[in-house]
Amino acid sequence: MSQHYVVPNIYQDMSNQSQGYFAFRFTCQSCYWQIDTQPIRSSVSTASNIMDIGVGLLNGFWGRAAEAGQKIYGSQWHTEQAGALQRSWSEIQHNFHTCPRCHQTVCMRCFNIQLNLCTHCAPDLKADGSQFQHELNVEAQRKQIEEQYHAPRFNVAAIPSAATPDLLASPQQQALPPGSPSYQPPAALAFQGAQTVACPNCRRPGATGKFCQDCGTRIPAQEVTCPQCAQSLAPGTRFCSECGTKLQNAV
Repeated sequence: MSQHYVVPNIYQDMSNQSQGYFAFRFTCQSCYWQIDTQPIRSSVSTASNIMDIGVGLLNGFWGRAAEAGQKIYGSQWHTEQAGALQRSWSEIQHNFHTCPRCHQTVCMRCFNIQLNLCTHCAPDLKADGSQFQHELNVEAQRKQIEEQYHAPRFNVAAIPSAATPDLLASPQQQALPPGSPSYQPPAALAFQGAQTVACPNCRRPGATGKFCQDCGTRIPAQEVTCPQCAQSLAPGTRFCSECGTKLQNAV
């Protein structure tokens, strides 16, 4: 009596009923390695072809007999298929092992024979250590490259740009249309950075102690007063002559 095997559910039925052979493909549940079994010829395939001819050509009693024979053949096919699966597994089962911990059926490459466990349940410490050491070497090399890396310098002036000089100018230097509240004639830009007061005649801004550019009126110097005692002082005074307070904004 032949031995009966409990075939794990890792196979794919590749049998072809029309061509009359059985074949199976077994796959590792860990790395998905596959192996195909040798085709096994069906003993009832020839009878099936004869019955197919009888169903197509004969009528009446013989046609019904052929149909009944076809049903009998179907049951015989499945019976023979189960036997072919047992035979195929007996031929290739040495390529697989079932892990007693996770109950997965894996190939020889995914099974640790010494520990009787799959490599997922019992990883190879030597292989994992070598892989971890390699990862550390790669990370250290990356850090070394980052520390020694110097970005190339680019000539920004040589890069084409759509920015025009008037866009790069400061807001104070950009020309405003006449009549706007903040409009100043170009001549008034000469007084930027210096202390200016309004002309007593035409109210045109001008430097203190100078003459107005529009009407020629002399612009008086701005009066300086002590913030402590309100004493009137001459322009450029650094200390008050009355209280000795230091003038921070002396002109």
